[in-house]
Amino acid sequence: MTISSKSIANAERPRLFVGGRWSEPSGGTRADVLNPATSEVAGVAAFAAPSDVDAAVAAASASFASGVWSRAAPAERARVLRAAADILEAHLDELAHLMTSEMGVLLSYAQRVHIPNPIRTLRYYADYAEKFEYEEHRHDGTNGSLVSREPVGVVGAVTPWNGPLSNPVMKLAPALASGCSVVLKPAPDTPLSAYALAEALAWAGLPEGVLSVVPGGRDIGELVVTDPRVDKVAFTGSTAVGRRVMALCAERVARVTLELGGKSAAIVLPDADLGQLVPGLLPMSFMLSGQACIAQTRVLVPSAREAEVVEALAAAYSAQRVGDPLDPGTDLGPLINEAQRDRVESYVETGKAEGARVVVGGRRPVFGSTLDNGWFAAPTLLAGVRNSMRVASEEIFGPVVSVITYGSEEEAVAMANDSVYGLSGSVWSADAERALAVARRIRTGMVSVNGHPQAFGSPLGGFKQSGLGRELGPEGFAAYLEPRSIAVGPAA
Repeated sequence: MTISSKSIANAERPRLFVGGRWSEPSGGTRADVLNPATSEVAGVAAFAAPSDVDAAVAAASASFASGVWSRAAPAERARVLRAAADILEAHLDELAHLMTSEMGVLLSYAQRVHIPNPIRTLRYYADYAEKFEYEEHRHDGTNGSLVSREPVGVVGAVTPWNGPLSNPVMKLAPALASGCSVVLKPAPDTPLSAYALAEALAWAGLPEGVLSVVPGGRDIGELVVTDPRVDKVAFTGSTAVGRRVMALCAERVARVTLELGGKSAAIVLPDADLGQLVPGLLPMSFMLSGQACIAQTRVLVPSAREAEVVEALAAAYSAQRVGDPLDPGTDLGPLINEAQRDRVESYVETGKAEGARVVVGGRRPVFGSTLDNGWFAAPTLLAGVRNSMRVASEEIFGPVVSVITYGSEEEAVAMANDSVYGLSGSVWSADAERALAVARRIRTGMVSVNGHPQAFGSPLGGFKQSGLGRELGPEGFAAYLEPRSIAVGPAA
């Protein structure tokens, strides 16, 4: 395949991608995309109206019924996914700059993680689609059945702004690999990366009708979720909205995957090495300026070690450089918008009112430049926090970390589990076996021992109100398949 030299990282997207074609939005709606670092206009994007959603779902439903993709050979589906991955890779640097301008992610992080991971995910599911066994014969000694795994149908994917390429790909890659058609509703803050993904898939040869992109607000999302032609909904976002999505899906028994909020705890055991803990915990707490559902925002420390842990974290937090996400020396970029910045600041004030002590941060950065118009928050460390405080129990989605003390290991585990969430967490100890034993007791979907990253292909998802189902890995592929059993007669 020849990679086009034409860019897919366009900041001007005046048309919608509906049914595999670029078309005028029926409502004529276009909106500015703002750069969170300066609040200046970073681009323009078309937004969907209800009639556009109807057209998108109709195209997806027709394409699925036609079999142009749902009955295509796994090797053909894999070919398209690999070609799309190649196109994204060829335009990686442009995409990284586009993503930085629309969501404020550090350019270095976009180049290292936010673009390469989706590329890897597309290739992973291309490989998986080819090797997966879609049929098996089962016999009980008397009768025989053919058990097949069929694509679930039309998928409505509703994705957030903090992973404008990675989160759509987490849904589209397994859905497309399994033969589903997809209507993608990206967040209104970050539509440009989603349009770039659609263009890459179109260039790669995805048949018309199989994919549509309909950016918009919650009203557009609800239209996707409630359409009876949508067989499965895959949603990532807040737990509050996730409850609404789940309730709407329940009304018509639609399949649903939910990846929701978190309030993850880092358990620091008495023998933990601060030289390992502090540098390891920093990126786990402050990735995307703390705007990550898996962020480690509760640090549980033994009472006897509170002072030294707080001192070490305070020194590290104070050294974090907040500023221009394009600058390679920046550690934390802006928050996504003004409302999110104000929300983070209000939580810090709430923590102080509850009795927490601000050790570092808590004030809005001042730059003396155009960055003063951006939506920045300083990394903030709170001490004297109780697990019952709002800052310790509610998801803030910003660079705010609470230190909470415990007396015994049993108490630490109980405190980590004393949350409506259960998405991520970590355990820190000089004794890896002890840390693993504690990790097994945490009611959460993902746990890290001493900051080690998860292996690629591991499932992503949570316990309790952190979600339902899993994404990535084999589990993510299975979520887009329906088992079917056909009685084929007596066993041979």
